[in-house]
This record gives sequence, C-alpha cells and structure tokens, in this order.
Amino acid sequence: MSQAEPATPKRARETQRPARVSDVQSPPKKRLKEAGDPEESPDESDGAPHASDASAPRIRADPAPAPPPAPLPAPAPPPPRLGIAVDDSDDVADATDGGVAAIAARARRARLRTMLSAEQKRARFQERYQGMTPEDTFVSKGWRSSVYKHFEPPRIMPGSNGCCVYRFVCKKHPSRHVDRTDYEDSTGNLKRHVDSCDPEDIPEVELITAYAQGVTYSPARLRLMLALWCARRHRPFAIVDDPEFQAILQMLYAKVELPSRHTVSRDVQTIFEKTRGRLIALFEHLPGKIHICVDGWTSPNIMSFLGVTAHWHDDGEIHHVILDFVRLTQAHTGLYLAEELVHCLKEYGIADKILAVTCDNAGNNTSMLDTMSFLIPGYRGIELRVRCFGHVLNLVVKAILSQFGRRRRAVDEDETTGSDELPSAIAELDDGDVDEEEIRAAKETDEDREAADDAVIAGLDDELPELVLTRDEITAGQLALEKVLKLSRKVWNSPTVRAELAELAAEAELKSTVLVRSVKTRWNTVTEVLQRAQEMREVLGELCKKSEFNKKGGVRLRRFLISDDEWTIINSLSQLLDPFLFATTQISTSSRALVHEIIPYIDVLTRHVDDFARDDSLEPCVRAAAKRGRAILDKYYQLTDDSIIYRIAMILHPAYKLQYFRDQDWPAEWINEAVDIIKTEWIHNYKPDGPPEPAAPAPEPAPGPSSGSKGKERMSTGGSSTSKGKERAGTSGRRSAAAASGQGARTRALFSTIGSRTARPDALTQYLESPPLTTIDDPLRYWDLIIKSSNNPLGGLCALARMALDFLSAPGSSTDAERAFSRGHLTVSRLRHSLNDESVRAGTVLGSWARIPDLIDEKDLEAILKPGARKKATASKPATKNAGTSKAGAIVVE
Repeated sequence: MSQAEPATPKRARETQRPARVSDVQSPPKKRLKEAGDPEESPDESDGAPHASDASAPRIRADPAPAPPPAPLPAPAPPPPRLGIAVDDSDDVADATDGGVAAIAARARRARLRTMLSAEQKRARFQERYQGMTPEDTFVSKGWRSSVYKHFEPPRIMPGSNGCCVYRFVCKKHPSRHVDRTDYEDSTGNLKRHVDSCDPEDIPEVELITAYAQGVTYSPARLRLMLALWCARRHRPFAIVDDPEFQAILQMLYAKVELPSRHTVSRDVQTIFEKTRGRLIALFEHLPGKIHICVDGWTSPNIMSFLGVTAHWHDDGEIHHVILDFVRLTQAHTGLYLAEELVHCLKEYGIADKILAVTCDNAGNNTSMLDTMSFLIPGYRGIELRVRCFGHVLNLVVKAILSQFGRRRRAVDEDETTGSDELPSAIAELDDGDVDEEEIRAAKETDEDREAADDAVIAGLDDELPELVLTRDEITAGQLALEKVLKLSRKVWNSPTVRAELAELAAEAELKSTVLVRSVKTRWNTVTEVLQRAQEMREVLGELCKKSEFNKKGGVRLRRFLISDDEWTIINSLSQLLDPFLFATTQISTSSRALVHEIIPYIDVLTRHVDDFARDDSLEPCVRAAAKRGRAILDKYYQLTDDSIIYRIAMILHPAYKLQYFRDQDWPAEWINEAVDIIKTEWIHNYKPDGPPEPAAPAPEPAPGPSSGSKGKERMSTGGSSTSKGKERAGTSGRRSAAAASGQGARTRALFSTIGSRTARPDALTQYLESPPLTTIDDPLRYWDLIIKSSNNPLGGLCALARMALDFLSAPGSSTDAERAFSRGHLTVSRLRHSLNDESVRAGTVLGSWARIPDLIDEKDLEAILKPGARKKATASKPATKNAGTSKAGAIVVE
C-alpha cells in the first residue's frame, strides 16, 4: 500500500488474514474474482503464486525485492537469531497494517520459536537466566496458564546435560506426572494430560453417560435396600413418607416407585423369615458346637424380651450373631424361660449343637439350666454353664464400693441405735437433686439380677464380721467419695459451672476440661470419676471457692471442698478399682471375652486385692473394701467348679495345659479332678472310634495301660466284648478260608503290642504329656492350623483340635447380648413406641444378620419383592384344608 492511497474498508478486511512475508514485499493484490469477471494471471512482478494456490509456501527463503512506490525508512536490522534466517518484514507489517497485523505477526513469531532445536532453546535459556539458581529461575518465570492448576507445584529435579526438569504431579491421580525441561515453556503435554484425565462432567454429560451405561433402577431392589436400611441403621419405616426423601429419589429417577411405610414394615418381616432359613442351613453345616448367651431385657415401650446370641468358631474366626428376640409374656420363672429358650433353639435346629450357655448370676438362670437338661435329651445343664464375667466384675466393684455406702453398720454401734441416721457432714451434701440419667439407668437394670447381687453383698457383714469398721473410719471414706460424686453431678447439671471449669482447666493447660458424669448403677463410671478428679485436682478447689457458685439458693460448691486426707482416700480407692476397669474393658470385646481367660483374670485380681488388704499404710476403709472384693472373687472362683467348661478350656490352651494349675499352687487332687474331667469328655464325645494311630504304617495296636487311663481301657474292653459276642453268634457252620485268614490277622494284632515300641498313646494323652508351648498366645489359631495342616482329618489329633476349638470359643461374658439390647434401644426409640413385638424382633435381629457375608440372598429376595410376586404366589397356592392348621384348629392359608 502506498502513502497516497488511503486504506479502504474492504482493504482493511483483507488484511485480517494472517500476514505472510510475501504479502509485505509484494504489490497489493487485486480484489478477489467475482462471478462474470474475466480470467486474470498472476502479477509477473510478484514471485508468489496466487492466494488461491494451496501449494504456496508459508515462508519464502529468498524473496524477490520489489521497490515500493514510496520507500519507507529502513529499520535497524535485528540481531541474528541463532542461525535462523528470519525476514524483517514483520516489523514492516506492524508499522503499516495496524493492530490486527501486529497480532498476526506475534503469532507468526511464536510459530518460529517452535521451530528451534533443543540445543538452540537451551542456549537461549542459559543466556537469559545466566547466573540464577534453578529455584530463582522457577520463580522468575511466573507461569499464568490455568493448566497449571491441575497439578501440584512442580518439583525441580536434575536432568541431563546440566539442565533441570520440572515434574508436574497430577492432583487427581498422584501416581501420574508430566516432566518438562527448564528451557521449555510449552504447555502442550500438560494440556493433553488434563484432557485425558477424568473430567468433571457437566450435568448434560452426566445424563448422556447415565443413558449410555443403562439404568440400574429396579423397584424390587429399591424395596430391598429400603428395608435393609431401616433394619441395619434403625431408621423409622415412615422415613419413606418424608417429602425431602422422596424428592431426592425422584431427582435421581423421575419414575421411581416408593413403597409405603406399611410395605417397608412387611418387607422387613419377609426378609427376616427368608433369611432365617439360610441361617438354619448355615448352622446345619457347621462342623463344631455353638454357644449361646442369654439375657433379659425390657424395651422402652414396656415389652419384655429374652435376648439370645449365638457364637461359633469357623475357618479361623469367631462369629457371633443375634439369634432371636423372644417375647416374654409371663413371670420370668426358670421353667418358663427354659421352655421359651428351648423352643427358640429347636426352631433354628441347634438344640443338639449347644455347648456352653453364658448368662448372669440371677437365680432363675440356675433353674432355667436345670430344666433345659430335661427338655433337651443329653444336655448337661449346670455343667455347661458359664457365668458372665462382666457381671462378676461388676459385682466385685459393687462389693468394694459398698464399704462407702450410707447404711454401713459400724462396730461401735448397736444394730438398733443410730444406724439409720446419716452423719451431719454427709447429710449436708444432700439438696434433693434428681438425676434423670440415674433414673433412666435404674429402669434398664434387670431386677432379678440386682436382687441376687444385693443379697450376696448384704451377707458379707454377717459372713465376715472382721470387715465391720468404726463409725469414724466409715464416715471418712463416705465423705471423700460422696464429695467427688456429688461435685461431678453438679458440674454436669450446670452449664455455667461446666463452662467455668473448662476455662480454669484451659488456663492450667490440663488435658481434660470437664469431670466425668457418674451413674451409681454403672459402677465403672465411679472409677472414671475418681481418675478424672485427680487429674483436675488443682482447679477443683478454685472452682469450689468462687463466690458466684456459693450464693444462697445456688449450687453452693464450697461444701464439696476436698481435704488432703480425703484426696489420699480417693487416690487409694482409684488405684484399687483401676484393674477392674481395665479387665472390664478387655472382656467387652468379643474376641477377648473367652472362657479360658477368666481364671487367669481372677487370679491376677485376687493378688491385687490381697496386696491392698495387707497394706497397713492404707486407710482402714480402703483395706476393708479390698477384703470385700476378695470375698466376692473367692465365691465365684469356687463356682467355676460347677462347670466343666473352665477347666477343659484352660487345659486345652497350649500355653497353659496342667502347668498353669501347678504354678498357681492348686492342690494335687484339684489337678487330678481336672484331668479326669477332660478325659471323660474326650472319650465320650470326641475320641474317634478304633485304636490309636500308629507312628508308622503297621497293624493298629491297642493302647497299653497308663496312669489315668483305666476308665478308658475298661470302656475299650467292654466294646470289644460286645463285638466278640456278635461275632460268635454269626459263626455257626463252616467258615471260609477268607474268614479264617481274617481271624488269624486279628489274633496276631491282639498280641502285636507285646514289646512293641512303635505304639503311641492317644492324642489327648500325648498332648498332656508334652510340655506347654509358652509362645502360643492365640490358642484358637493354633488348633485351627492343626486341622488345616493335617493329612488325616478323621484322626485323633484333628478330633482333639475340634474339641479344643469347641471349648476355647465359649464366650466368657454376655457382652454381645447386652449389645443386642443396645440395638433394640436404637430400634425402639422414644419416637417409635408404637412398634409391636414382631417389628422390634425382625428389625433388631435382621440388622445383626446383615453383617454376615452372603447370608442375605439379594437376588432371591428381589424376586420375592418384585411387584405382583405376592399375588402370583397366592394364586399358585390356593387355600385348602390340607395346607396347614393352627393350634386352635383354624385353617392356615399359605
């Protein structure tokens, strides 16, 4: 374009295309040919082809000079660019064609930079950032592209040829990264990674993806999931009626069919009944015994249940499940409980598989077990009882704390004078407060069990008169404990006091900011209250002295100030109770609450209370409390002799065997009795038929006489006499040569053990004669490996392992039954008191069954819950008189 020719709008539009070098150095092109224009040839003075020629080169290496009509001032030549011949016409275009051409020129220069070789880029980079560290170079670059947000800040790593490498790690997939050398600025590889990474789809894309993948909605499956959700998570059935819940599902699928709350309730019942059949089949195929825990419970809507949990060992693991919630409608006599429990066990087909029954110390449980021995043939009742060790520990703690009870009789008082009057110092602490938590906890307690416990504790003063102290000794302990318990209750019941205590604790940099809430019926909380009070001792005194908490009609905390002597009693009592808290915590876990641990626990705790009882430096009330605890431990230690479970489980622990009893100084007659018990159980119920296994392939020998095996030997002799009689009865007439040959083999085998050194004792005798394996801490795993690694699953060693797994898996506590009641409390909340007993039973039990893998057959249940399936089933099974008859004689329609 010449200076005399103004730029026309059409010409300006033509210059918007990317400028080429030839465009600047050639005369202006004519307008594009329109329809009807004559053919024209390219300008002879222009060395470039026509614009329509697609084969035209983008950059001409040696353009032919064409002097313009009005020459422009020649710009200064640019410096050489590392051997690349670049035409300086870019600057001319910038000056002549305006802003649009300038943008085109910058784009063209960017293209030229991509044509640089790696060596040339490295040389430019070193020239630009000469003398700077890699970190300074990285900071000075100041990348602004949004693509970098997809990656973590790059790590600088050493590269080849003295350069550095920036490693960009993906935020979504940290295992993936992109490396780039420091002299590169291109984001192409980074963008390609971002495009291939999982993008966040927009709603339209999500809908398309969901359509392409197919819809998995199923009305039957939705009903199944809703029923299981309500059962497992204790949701009310009416949750399906919530408008918000319905809106959420309709947003996900507009045509969703939501069942009513009545349908959900029926579905839970249906799933419960169908799954019960699968649980029965599971029990039928178990190789070992099953143990049960039994405990009574009253629901918040005043319905009484007998909770039953089942426990068994299979494939190296202990499994437990809520078996059933049995509705109780009569007085809880032993006879009634036994009838209901046996009926439940027979319904599940496990009445003949039951070994241990774990229950608490209530008297009706004893009569229940006695009655069960008549209702289940062969069941041994009391011999298979395990007393819940959690309740035993609870009773020991109650006995210890009974020393600090308000009605404690003193040795210097008459039984008729002054025993009902509280000391004035203790009466001063009362202000008539009612603790709702204690009232609720008292309602949850088992009245029969509490009555039995109270009777045991009440008899301590009469059985052990040396435990009775003077009035002053009793009052000293009572005051110390009452002050701590009352103060903790005041703190919990007053938000203002609690906030002030938290502030004082924060200023003193204490870890704890509030006292533990005490509940007298939950005895372990007393230990926790004492421990927390000692941690916060330095601020409790300051709290009690504050004037705002000592006004008339207020909380009056000054009366709870604890003296140094009282702190000494609190510290000693806390140390006395702490091992019982630890033991209770340990057995609260199903994997640890096993029967073989109970006797060692009792032995440890007995030594502990003996140490306190003999320590004359302790306060009299603490020593007397320790003696009370020892009396209860002795009582229930002796009661373990009523059951065979404890001693057999102890002996079958590879690390204990008989050596544990010797180490604990058991009398020889006690140990011999334990050996007789385990041998009797082995011979009658577990020992395989036939002679013991030989050490090498040979005729199987009979066992030789050994100490402690006479009873077994006699039984074997009697058995052989019977078979001999049968043989004589069938040998009349001529015997064949084969029969004579067989008789000769039996005769030789009869005398083969004389002088034989290859015979070995049976599996139990060999086990008892071998030394304990003190490194074994998991007996169940040990015996499970014995079974899995044996080449003879029908041999004596596998039979002994099976016996060991049966006895060692017996639960030592009914903690799981109590957890079942906790699930029941969640099912029957304060807002769900209208639930009937069947809904409580099905919802609570099904929630426990759902934890067992593959027990709930979802495909089968989906077919049953499919809309219209119930009607089809009813139509295919018409009601007939032969379909079934109820107890009253009415026809039952299936």
